[in-house]
Amino acid sequence: MQTKIKGLGKLIRIDKPIGFFLLLWPTLSAFFILTRGNPSPSLLVIFCLGTFLMRSAGCVINDYFDRNFDGRVERTKTRPLVTGEVKPHEALLFFVILLSLSASLLYWTNKLTFKMALIGAFITCLYPLTKRFFQIPQMFLGIAFSWGIIMVCSAELNTISPSSIILFFACFFWIMAYDTAYAMSDRDDDLFLDIHSSALTFGNYAQYIFLICQIISLSLWAIGGFMQEIKPIYYFLLLIVFFFIFYQFRLIKEYDRQNCFKAFINNNWIGISIFIGSILGTVL
Repeated sequence: MQTKIKGLGKLIRIDKPIGFFLLLWPTLSAFFILTRGNPSPSLLVIFCLGTFLMRSAGCVINDYFDRNFDGRVERTKTRPLVTGEVKPHEALLFFVILLSLSASLLYWTNKLTFKMALIGAFITCLYPLTKRFFQIPQMFLGIAFSWGIIMVCSAELNTISPSSIILFFACFFWIMAYDTAYAMSDRDDDLFLDIHSSALTFGNYAQYIFLICQIISLSLWAIGGFMQEIKPIYYFLLLIVFFFIFYQFRLIKEYDRQNCFKAFINNNWIGISIFIGSILGTVL
């Protein structure tokens, strides 16, 4: 039993929480920006739990679909579905449980949020398959990971406001950027497996696409803040984000695998900076 629990923990990346935090920061930032510093405490808790559960569900379904690929790659050959720690039918059952727990949280929201959640769940399930037929699967990940912002707006305001759409695209382009950096670190493996990624599609231009997406994202975070009349300190934190972007761009220029992954991880600081800015710019 202990081995099985450990395997399930590895399946949801409990030992690698970076994906959870990259999903959490923009969601929390949206709460403070869209409510101008007056988020519902209960909804904050619900969305924190929902973020963890849906990210975990995404990891499980991703590994389920990729189980025949992962054994052929050094980085993923120790994943539970490859080693046999978790059986495919157990992973599917675990996925259903995680999805059901996520759905139960919707009881404390509203009908619009429930409808948005159905769309989000569909995209989450679809994303792992897009690597097989779509040239830039990062676009689907961008939609899936940004969808929480739309749900924040529907839960708090019972509508989809123009500001939430701006923040959605701000998050979308940020995800396009950091997952392109991640794909650059995985480029050789993806080429070997014959699956698609933005790094392979853009080739030698991937680093510039990364930079363009980061700048667009930063601009949209600024526009979203302006639309919500956020205080100037928010923009000071966005200025700090610019230096993180420049640092990451320097890391990925040589397409070094370790440096590209380091650039991906560094995006956690971008998320934290925007989150802190959203609090200071609305609450103080």
